[in-house]
Amino acid sequence: MPEQGGSPAQLAWSRFLARRSSRYGLGMLALIVLTGIYAPFLSNEVALVWWDQDGLRFPLIWDLFNRRSYEKIYDVYFNVLALLLPVLAVVFATLGRRIGVTGRIKIGVASLALVGTFCLLPVFPGHGGRVAVWDHRPFTASGIQEWSALPEAKRPFAVFTPVKHRFDATYPGAILQSPGTMNPVTGGHYWLGTDAGGHDVLTHLFFGARISLTVGLVAAGLSFLIGLVVGAVSGYFGGWVDLVLQRIVEIMMCFPTFILILTVVAMLGRDIFLIMTVIGITSWAGTARLVRGEFLAHAVRDYVTAVEALGLPRWRIMFRHILPNAIAPLLISLTFGIAGSVGAESALAFVGLGDPTAPSWGVLLEQGRENIRYPWLIYTPGLAIFAIVMTLNLLGNNLREAIDPKQRQ
Repeated sequence: MPEQGGSPAQLAWSRFLARRSSRYGLGMLALIVLTGIYAPFLSNEVALVWWDQDGLRFPLIWDLFNRRSYEKIYDVYFNVLALLLPVLAVVFATLGRRIGVTGRIKIGVASLALVGTFCLLPVFPGHGGRVAVWDHRPFTASGIQEWSALPEAKRPFAVFTPVKHRFDATYPGAILQSPGTMNPVTGGHYWLGTDAGGHDVLTHLFFGARISLTVGLVAAGLSFLIGLVVGAVSGYFGGWVDLVLQRIVEIMMCFPTFILILTVVAMLGRDIFLIMTVIGITSWAGTARLVRGEFLAHAVRDYVTAVEALGLPRWRIMFRHILPNAIAPLLISLTFGIAGSVGAESALAFVGLGDPTAPSWGVLLEQGRENIRYPWLIYTPGLAIFAIVMTLNLLGNNLREAIDPKQRQ
């Protein structure tokens, strides 16, 4: 059946959505992303709503920017995004089709960057100087433990999250508890058991989604950026520039990437941001070769010759004219790169080189390796890693078949 009219991007998107596996994959990816974004609203000790003689309060909202509760910078941006999403949804629904998909993405990314960065800047007067929205403050007294300690007749009206545990809290007698065990401190249950440190595995799973998404986006984005610049320069200029850059690419490809990552992390430390950076700067060679091939093919076409005759700067020709026409296979490569970065971080954590302070799924899997008699430490993070990597690879494969005509024949 012939395809309906539309732009090439619209036709490719229609072919992509026509596959049932694509729709299932998008649904699974949306579930993982929303779980990471709204993890504090799914598992927390702090009340969502607290209504006492002092009035109605929303303690969890204020706690989102307490540096004692969320020490990592990526948590700030996830927490900001959790508050921004409903606002953006209302704005976009009000504006309707006056803003396209690209415009909505730009507005969303810009809003997240501006608001998130503002929360990190010390702009408000405080004790001894200026403080940021994201700052060290005392823990809120509007939590499940404070609420449970009050006599039943004096308890205020409070609404708590479905799981009443903090992701970084350890509870007395909670080490390696089996699934379904009740926590006497909070009155909640360890629905997926606890780990060797006494943390709730389900809570660890919620917040671990943030780690996987951050590692995937940052590491794959850095790798994509380096590979894009190297490949574009190599493919467009050719000659001795291409010769030198391709020898560098071949040297990078000669080293086993994972062994190189292991070596660098073992020497420099196990901070999660360092791990992201190392994965990114050691995984760009394949992207560079792909970009080079695309630029070699497009550099000899008539539209490039025309803009060169107009005297446009070379950087403008490369990134404003050639790149948009060569972006489709690069987006497919980026999808697979995100999946590979997630797998690399989990593998590093599994062999004991992950960040022990981060609620990573790989760190949880490492505990399962060391405590083989407690299967919930193996199948829970293992299934989570399998789900996100499989979903990204499935979407990447379907996207490739929707874009590449040779794949559809």
